[in-house]
Amino acid sequence: MKLFTKHFAGQSIVSWVLQIILIWIAWAVKSGQIANNLTTIFGAGFVLVLIYVSFSLGRRGNRGKE
Repeated sequence: MKLFTKHFAGQSIVSWVLQIILIWIAWAVKSGQIANNLTTIFGAGFVLVLIYVSFSLGRRGNRGKE
């Protein structure tokens, strides 16, 4: 949980890592490294949900500092 409290540029480090993973997935699909199928779409959707959860947890942890 400490990773959710460490912030860089207004977001937690976990959020940044998840966003980089999502960009990598999109780039790999565009370049043809991974197939554009339902598994990839569901995987990207799962990463997107994790990003929103990390935003929520990061915001909740940041409320005590305001």
